[in-house]
Amino acid sequence: MHAAAQKRVVGAIIGSALSGCAFVQVPSVSPHTRYDNALRQAVAFEGAAEAKMSLADRMARWKVSGVSVAIIDDCRIVEIKGFGVAGANGHAVSTQTIFQAASVTKPVAAFAALRLVDKGVLSLDENVNLHLQAWKVPDTPLLAGHPVTLRSILSHSAGLVPGGYGGYKKGSPMPTLLQTLDGIEPARPKPVEVAYTPGSEWRYAGGGYLVAQLLMTEKTGKSFDSLMRDEVFVPTGMHHSGFETPDGQDVAVGHVADGSEVPGGWHIYPELAAASLWTTAPDLALFGVVAMKAARHDRHALLSPGIADLMTTAQIGSRSLGFVVGGEGQNRHFGHDGTNVGYNSSLILYPATCQGAAILTNSDNAKPLIAELLRGIADAYGWPDAMATPVVVRTEITASVSERFVGTYAFADIQGVDPFRIIHGQAGEDLIFDRGDGHREPLYATAEGLVGPDSGITIKAVTTGEGPARTITYTRIGRSGGAKANRLPTPN
Repeated sequence: MHAAAQKRVVGAIIGSALSGCAFVQVPSVSPHTRYDNALRQAVAFEGAAEAKMSLADRMARWKVSGVSVAIIDDCRIVEIKGFGVAGANGHAVSTQTIFQAASVTKPVAAFAALRLVDKGVLSLDENVNLHLQAWKVPDTPLLAGHPVTLRSILSHSAGLVPGGYGGYKKGSPMPTLLQTLDGIEPARPKPVEVAYTPGSEWRYAGGGYLVAQLLMTEKTGKSFDSLMRDEVFVPTGMHHSGFETPDGQDVAVGHVADGSEVPGGWHIYPELAAASLWTTAPDLALFGVVAMKAARHDRHALLSPGIADLMTTAQIGSRSLGFVVGGEGQNRHFGHDGTNVGYNSSLILYPATCQGAAILTNSDNAKPLIAELLRGIADAYGWPDAMATPVVVRTEITASVSERFVGTYAFADIQGVDPFRIIHGQAGEDLIFDRGDGHREPLYATAEGLVGPDSGITIKAVTTGEGPARTITYTRIGRSGGAKANRLPTPN
């Protein structure tokens, strides 16, 4: 099935309606190494031969049904490929298969907001409550001298919660934007409110983007769909993107971690600016090219140089206005990842060399696969960030190591995530990370703790001494931050 589905599909990219943003025809033969046969794992063990993996094998390993990839090189989309199938009917992923972009919606929505700032319709630094009409950010002493602004909303530092949304099953009553902001039925009881002093730190806040959505629609008098079409989709050439559920089209059906389909095909996300974009990989890459041209101060850019600089410069932590940024010099990059029920996505952009990639998948389990894909593309196209695979020294899993880590853990500061387990492997030799939803991967011992070479999981004991660790840290190699998890009592 994979061999048939992986036949390379290339075609012409329709040029943007914007002068200076035309895209040339994709070459029929790529001059680059086949990245889909040269994926790398997150971790390598010292002394082991370097292993390159095929995308087909890794899709099978991670139970990912479908993947769509669009690659940018020298400010042009140069490769588009579909891999696997869109759903149980065996329909192959094509270059125009539509996926949920999940949180990659946020930088696209932020781009529209920044265009409105450029036009003088919105202000980055005024109190949004001065302009909101149908709903206001609820008052709290935390706002004294620290109003919520569009700048803080787009950089996830406005003090707002909740962080994310789980969507609604097909056929469920759909809340309006105001019902979602207030947290009243049929919305789930997660009102948008201030939980910490705006500007003091950043915490991921999808709820904040709903405030920006309301602000944009009230200030322009347009629906959010119409606004996004005028400010982003039409000028960038994203002709296969929108917020309507694309029933009956070439749509990738969502899959959970065990490989089965999401009941009903997918969840519906009425939280438009936060998570609701349906798009294709080439459309998302078109947006990436336009964003990089703005970052490069191209004379035909859709943003002014000053606003483009804000879009690609960290405002707080690693967060810019809409994107996650990192790296220095040639290695400077910006982008965003996305996760909805049944879907994972990624957009990464290197403005100095005008390179990048858009990746869309229809699986809960695709995060490690996307990372492997990006490493293969980086090698094939000579990205400035080599995404080097770290080499670690593997040690023996002794009885004391097993005693230290085997158990069930719950995250200390992350709400709504089920506990995970570290268990013995079938042979009793290695350990297994079991997320509880069908995702499992082997863990190996190092001098510092445990590592999972598949996804780059690293687990370390926080508590000292012998015996079972009461608290551990869970991180991923190459990612900033991490999370603490506490051991749960063993059931009697």
